[in-house]
Amino acid sequence: MKINDKDFEITDTVEIDPITDDKIGNNRFKLDSVKRNLRTRVFSTLVLLVLLLGFVVSGAVYTSLKTYIETPSEAASYTSIILTIGLLGICNFEMNKTMGFKQWYYQVLLITLSIILFIFPSSEILYDFSFYKAMNLTGATSWFGAWQFPVLLTIYLFITMIIGFADKRINQKNALINVVMTIIIILALKAFSVTSLALSSSNGERDRAMFSFNTIVWIWLMIILSDSFQYLGGMRFGKTKLSPNISPKKTWEGALIGMGVASGTGIVFAMIFQFVTPLKEFQPLREIMQGLGSTSVILEVIMYILLSLVFPIIGLFGDLLFSWVKRQVKIKDYSNLIPGHGGALDRLDSIIFSLFILFIFISCAALI
Repeated sequence: MKINDKDFEITDTVEIDPITDDKIGNNRFKLDSVKRNLRTRVFSTLVLLVLLLGFVVSGAVYTSLKTYIETPSEAASYTSIILTIGLLGICNFEMNKTMGFKQWYYQVLLITLSIILFIFPSSEILYDFSFYKAMNLTGATSWFGAWQFPVLLTIYLFITMIIGFADKRINQKNALINVVMTIIIILALKAFSVTSLALSSSNGERDRAMFSFNTIVWIWLMIILSDSFQYLGGMRFGKTKLSPNISPKKTWEGALIGMGVASGTGIVFAMIFQFVTPLKEFQPLREIMQGLGSTSVILEVIMYILLSLVFPIIGLFGDLLFSWVKRQVKIKDYSNLIPGHGGALDRLDSIIFSLFILFIFISCAALI
């Protein structure tokens, strides 16, 4: 059967048409449209990796200098926070516009509120860095209370829902989705900043990284490999649709290949930093894992293996969740910001949801 190249389009993985049998699966890489799309995606991915490197380096520089220099400059931490706020603004703009909050005054109000929520501390333990060190979060004279951040989230919920109720152009369901997804984005980027910048000290020792910037590298590496090999595996071997109603071009074969490669790489990466002594200071989730290791090294290894298996699954769920949101308003991409990928949310959906789960994990761990 002849394939019409002009009508052939791909996004994450290719939708399988049962009428055309397996021949499509064996020839998709030969199509000119596929080759062009793949080249565009590769170029955009390289640019994104450079930007990711800038994010990670700013956090790595800050925590590394804190380890070896008594009073280093705070420029790296402020750079990281400012870059993260910029990314938060882009993501919120895309989500607001998708859910119907298109007017500039809605955008300004909701993005401003989200930045306030991002900056406001959510814990007295995790914010011992940058300007937070001068905010008197701990001690007898602390102004901070654990109830404050949930109250601010509730205020954000009411403001958004009131706008959705007052403006007949905005669907109430979409307003609620906007709140939930925006909170996920905010908490995800909070996890990014806290994990990259949080410090800890004990017995009068100099500050050290609480979690290590390598935590972000570890998780992001797994998500990138999972997404990439889901795409490549689905293109070459995909036959069984994973979720036809949400993401019809994803396949079980691609998903299993991607998650398998990601989990295997994540386990090897974690074990290198676990057992190579000079690198142990930079192991992912350093303080939490070393606490487990002081009880049992086997427990520490098991935790790394479990997290390496779970995070690619979380990333896939995040991808499907953000795709489901697009299906609610019948759009293909959140924006055209990134050639070959769509918007920032189209590219970061998996990592955003993974960091959201990371935020819950480190917040719970900090309370123990």
